[in-house]
Amino acid sequence: MTDATKAPHVYHQEEFIQRAIALRPLLVEHAARSEAERRIPDEVIEALEAAGLFELLLPRRFGGRAVSMETMLRVSAELAKGCPSTSWVQTLMNVSSWFATRSSHRLQEDIFRDTARPRLCGGLMPSCQIQPTQGGVIVSGRWDFTSGCLHSNWCICGVPILKDGVKTDESGWAFIPMSDLTIEDTWFAAGMKGTGSHTVVAENLFVPQHRLMSLRGEHADSDWASRYEPEPCDYWPLMSVLVLVLIGPVLGAAEGALEAVMSGTHQRGIKYTVYHRRADSAVVQHHIADAAMMIDTARFHIFRAASDVDRAGAGVQPDYLTRARLRADCGYAARAACEAVNLLVSIAGGSAFKESNSVQRYWRDVNVAGRHSALIAATGLEIYGRALLGLEGNITRVI
Repeated sequence: MTDATKAPHVYHQEEFIQRAIALRPLLVEHAARSEAERRIPDEVIEALEAAGLFELLLPRRFGGRAVSMETMLRVSAELAKGCPSTSWVQTLMNVSSWFATRSSHRLQEDIFRDTARPRLCGGLMPSCQIQPTQGGVIVSGRWDFTSGCLHSNWCICGVPILKDGVKTDESGWAFIPMSDLTIEDTWFAAGMKGTGSHTVVAENLFVPQHRLMSLRGEHADSDWASRYEPEPCDYWPLMSVLVLVLIGPVLGAAEGALEAVMSGTHQRGIKYTVYHRRADSAVVQHHIADAAMMIDTARFHIFRAASDVDRAGAGVQPDYLTRARLRADCGYAARAACEAVNLLVSIAGGSAFKESNSVQRYWRDVNVAGRHSALIAATGLEIYGRALLGLEGNITRVI
């Protein structure tokens, strides 16, 4: 029995978390280089591959590890303590591979049977022109913020859905080999610099019909369960997962910042005061505790949401109210993490902004990643508030 086909058990799940922890020194070593080169170094990608951390969400039928959502988030968090950009890329490539398992059987064969070591990324917003043609569509467009595009061989590109050759207001996706796309070097950002989240471009590209997927959240083939032995991750709610995975790197970066700042309080004093160690200051003690509680709050909401997803894998599907609350959990956690890291930077003082200090990287990365459109707290709270009040949702069609 191979490692990829072992029955899931606690040790097996924990093993991947330990592998992520073991990689932290390597990620720390290359974090500054990742930022300078605006991409994850090849040796880091190779180390992630060797550890099996690109197949965590992939079902076992495709050689994946099929870990729980809790395990996935814990792995992402551990990697982010070393390098948030690396964690972000690893997370997005994992969830893109899982996303592809919702596509048509023929497309899954293209990706997981016919592609050596499939690696996927995604630019999910529909920003293109699409025209019907025999056997498929012609696509021209640009997709920004495509994290992982430098290390992938397939890309999931957001497209509008056609009905009888006419564009509808429904969105979906086209699965396109990276070899058919070009990458524009556009990722110049204040944080998450190493993610290489560039723009991918298609020009008059033919996409066969079986590589299109509509935005509904269910499996593309109604008979999918008869083709495979279903696994827990097959039952996870699509949009809940696409949002929830984003918060893992944010949590880890906040935890990394807390560790770094607490360590520094024992090494440096507070200028123009009698404190030779920051740790001896009652104000610093108060702020450290406050930041730690904020991060604990974020962790609570994140893993409560993860438990909802994992219960779906056990057959307990979350209702609309629960899915709406999950959106609020993610946004609330992101906001708490950002506030904690902003406070921690103030504790660390001016030295935190030296490029040699990891605190400034955590600060920039958390404040950039935590403002991903899916993690905006106000949006999640409005969705959840309407659901609590029994009002019809009016922000997004899919929760």
